[in-house]
Order: sequence, then structure tokens, then C-alpha cells
Amino acid sequence: MEKKVYQYIRELQMLAPGMRVAVGFSGGADSTALLELLWKYGKEHQIEIYALHINHGIRGEEADRDQAFCEAFCKTRKIRLLVLQKDVPQIAEQEGISLEEAGRNVRYAAFSEELAGNTDRVALAHHQNDQAETMLFHLARGSGLRGLRGMEPVRGAYIRPFLCVTREEIVHWLIKREISWVEDATNQELTYTRNRIRHQVVKPLEELRPGSIKRMAKTAKKLLEIEDFLDEEVEKQWKKSVQIEEDTLRISREQLSKMHPVLREFLFLKGLEWLLKGIRSPEAIHVEQICQLLEGKSGNRIMLPGGCIVVLDYQELLLKRHYGGEKTEDIIYCAPGQKYHYMGADFLFTLENLEENVKNVEIPVNRYTKWFDYDKIKDNVILRTRRPGDYLEVAPGLHKKLKNYLIDQKVPKEVREQLILLADGAHIIWVVGMRISERYKVTKGTRRILKVQKMVHGGTDDKETSY
Repeated sequence: MEKKVYQYIRELQMLAPGMRVAVGFSGGADSTALLELLWKYGKEHQIEIYALHINHGIRGEEADRDQAFCEAFCKTRKIRLLVLQKDVPQIAEQEGISLEEAGRNVRYAAFSEELAGNTDRVALAHHQNDQAETMLFHLARGSGLRGLRGMEPVRGAYIRPFLCVTREEIVHWLIKREISWVEDATNQELTYTRNRIRHQVVKPLEELRPGSIKRMAKTAKKLLEIEDFLDEEVEKQWKKSVQIEEDTLRISREQLSKMHPVLREFLFLKGLEWLLKGIRSPEAIHVEQICQLLEGKSGNRIMLPGGCIVVLDYQELLLKRHYGGEKTEDIIYCAPGQKYHYMGADFLFTLENLEENVKNVEIPVNRYTKWFDYDKIKDNVILRTRRPGDYLEVAPGLHKKLKNYLIDQKVPKEVREQLILLADGAHIIWVVGMRISERYKVTKGTRRILKVQKMVHGGTDDKETSY
């Protein structure tokens, strides 16, 4: 087993000389074997290995026994041990979640804190039995390919060197070397979902079809390879089909219609990961909902967690964060040389004077930076949302109601109320992100130019547009 694990580490380039690695150490058979193996590997390859033990405060004297075992184990081998004590039951009650979920959150918060310091990797002791449990759990939930391929051996700074071996191989290796460990009594309790899958599904399956666990691990590896290939293909489609604007993704329906259904689903999954980041992880049901939405009528929408929404526009599929806020009635009077914050965006106003001998002025076509003839503005320059009576000039001398213009452009009704407008009274100078009024365009006779930039994350997000 030792040779197999070391080969796995080298094959996947999990570790390198000079690294500092934290090993999640509970004192159980899996983590004890992992710490022992990596400790030996680290001495041979100039890698600093230390242990991180978390006392969850769940099992009283038994938890203290586990901590004492970890301390003695590390002291004997002169391995540095970091011990954290957390009241997981209290955290679970405060957050209204299960002990299982609260414990996992505590562990990963501790790992993240270590990685934020000088630690390069966190090693976890998940093995092929755990992989089989994960695959079955996700399968029962109706997961897509990403769930079925289980845990990754390398994910960012997290490594799982034992995904190449079974629990039985680990225990046999420990017994052969007379290395002791502690047993967590809660591993036998069937109140936990994982334990029920382990004892009532995986074990009987292995007895019925010996080698099932290893074969499932091979399947997970193959599915991961397939997913890597699909990710590359999706990235190509992403560049062709997707525009990112602050908190909105715009996906071309024309490009979607040309894609294979599998690529479409993976593109939606990638979009959902972007959309829901920091809120929750996307699920297969969310992808299914978007696929169904795409077959419906323009204007249809679905709501997602955290105030997110997916809207089927006439030409695009819109994935929007922070959707559903009330239309603001506030207005901002703007002056050149100033910066203003309005409806979550920053706007920078600058005034440029043209020389008398300048006859031809080339104005770039950008979505979020616009240039206007400042002397044609009659009233004040105002940032606001739409109002009854708003209009713009769509051709020299031809006015059109803003409402009719937006309908012509097939802008969904629910989106119209959230549009930011730059206005001169009821005359709309600029529908931000769309077109400007003909009235205020820069011409050969322009002497003063008002430049307005909508700032996105400290800069502009200008792209060419046909508006």
C-alpha cells in the first residue's frame, strides 16, 4: 500500500520539496495511517508535515481520549500538532443545521485558516470506500456528472492521497506494522446519512459483488477525465457565447441552439457556479430548470437562492444576482469632474474641450463609456430610473417613447424597471448599457464633450455593442 500511495502522490504531483502540509488528524485508522505515511514521505523529500486535530466537543470523555491519543502519537514522532476545540453542538443549534454539517463546516474553516497562512496543502484521509459512499449519495440525490465522479484527488490546495486504496488496505497496513488507532463510536450510529450508506449499502454491495468499491473508484477516475475534457470544450463555448456584466451573465440563445445538449448543461453549470458563488453550490435541479426555461416563452423566469434569477430574454438568457430590489425613486444631479454611486454602480463624469481646428472626432463604440455634446444639454444631467413620459431621439428629429423603444428591443418587463438612465428632463440621454439619444451625439460642431463611464470593479467593462 505504501508504494501505491507514494506513486499516486508523484503521479498527480500532490507534493513537492519545500512544502508545508497540514494533515487532518482525528486519531482514527484512516487519518493515523495518512499521517504516518506522509510523515515518512516528508522526511525523505524535505516536506514539512504537521497535524491538525479538532475536538468537536460532541463525545465528552471519548473526544478527550482521541485528543490525548493524537498528542501522544505526535509527541513520539516529534510531529507538530495543532489542537482546536470547538463546540459543534452549539454551532449546529445556532445555525439550525445538523451536527454532521456543523462539524464539516468547522473542519473546513480551520483548514482554510491554515491555508491562509504559510501552509501549502491540506491532506485529507478519504479513501475508496468514502468515494463509493459519495458517489451513491450523489446518485440518490439526482446528481449530474460532477457529483457522480465523487471527490477529486487534488482540488486546489486539498489533496487526498488515499483515493487509490480501500479502507481494508489501510487497516491491514496498520495492523501489520502494529500501529494503533482510536475508534469513533459515532461511526456506528445510523442517525448519520453517511453511516447508513456505509453500513446498509456499501458493505452489503461489496459482499454481494466483491471488488465493487475498487471498480467504483475506477469509474470515478474515468468520469473525472471525461469531465476535464468537457470543461475544455465548455470553456471554448463560454468565450463564444457569454458576456459578463457586473452581476449579470448574458448567454446568446443563438449560440445555445448550436450546442450539443451536454455542452449546454455544463455551460449552465459553469454559469450557476459564477452566479451562486458565496451563496450556495448549484445543484442538478437548477440546471434542469434552466434547460426547461430555454424551451419556454421569452419573458419566463426562474428564481434561485440568494435573490438570483434566470430570465429568458428574446435573444439572450440572463443570469442575474441581487435581483428583485424595488425600483428606486432617488435621483442624482451630476456634474463634470465628479464620481457618483448609483444603484450599485459608480459613474465618472469628465468634461473635455475640443480645439477649434478639430473637424473630425472619432468616437469609440463602447457599451459602458459614452461621449455626449455637453452644450446640447438643456437642463441638468441626472441619473435615475424610468418615469412616465420618458423619450429619446432614435433618428434626427424622430422621437420615440422610452417604453416603446424598450419593447422594440425586446427588453423583459421585469428588467425595464431596473435600468439606469442618464436624463435631461424627460429626454433620455443614455439608456445605460444600451443606446444614446441621437440628440446628444458628438458632431463636427461639438466643442465640449461630456464623457460618462460606468465603472465596474474599479475599471470599465467596455465591449462593442450594436446599439
